[in-house]
Amino acid sequence: MNKVSFCICTLMVIGTIVMGQTKLKDNQKEGYIIMSDGTKSEVAIEVEDPTQPWTFQSDIKYYDRALLTGARIKRELKNDAYPGEVLEYGFENRRFLHVNYFVKGKGEDVFKSTVEKIKGDKATDFFAEVIHDGKIQLLRFYMPPDISDEDFESEEAMQKHIKDVESNYDILIKREIVGTKAIQEMNVKAYFEDCPSVLNRFEKNLYKIKPKSGIKKLLADDALAGIKLENAALTVVRDYENKCNK
Repeated sequence: MNKVSFCICTLMVIGTIVMGQTKLKDNQKEGYIIMSDGTKSEVAIEVEDPTQPWTFQSDIKYYDRALLTGARIKRELKNDAYPGEVLEYGFENRRFLHVNYFVKGKGEDVFKSTVEKIKGDKATDFFAEVIHDGKIQLLRFYMPPDISDEDFESEEAMQKHIKDVESNYDILIKREIVGTKAIQEMNVKAYFEDCPSVLNRFEKNLYKIKPKSGIKKLLADDALAGIKLENAALTVVRDYENKCNK
């Protein structure tokens, strides 16, 4: 190979590396954020691990797209997207809204989490993904798993956590003034006060969702979760939109 050919090949390799570094990694997306003061910025969104559905709900980072110059982006140039300070973020066709939510345990943890809530333990700020938009919104919320140090070292254990979380996510219902609640714990009259048709169907137990009240809702271990809960929630909200949201 002569010197000219060698130089051309070298430049092509260097160019490929540089160009490759300007691309977003698997855990980074071109998106936007909306701050609490209403300002919207086009940014790059970064999550810890996109294969873990709960990773989009907290520990989100963002930075200026202008930093995609081919050089490594320093940690200090990335900003933390704190839920509450950031009201919304999104990328591609996905939107995530700030929610204040008390994460209730399951199984043996139910009684412990119930006691904690009675004692006044506060809900935690997260992001939750919008799955249905409108006057009444539905959001998908994945229960963050309790992962041990040993689990982090085991691919099999992590895959089990991911599978369990993907199958048992919760659905939140959000309406202006009324606020955000797990749909299984909502006050039906508050969320659907302007729709007698939906209220009547709840009274006749025609929906699969059976909201609990008082201590019952804290101890509830409803079988509906994941896609079954999502479909049941969509049925209720679509009935509202078809009958009353004109």
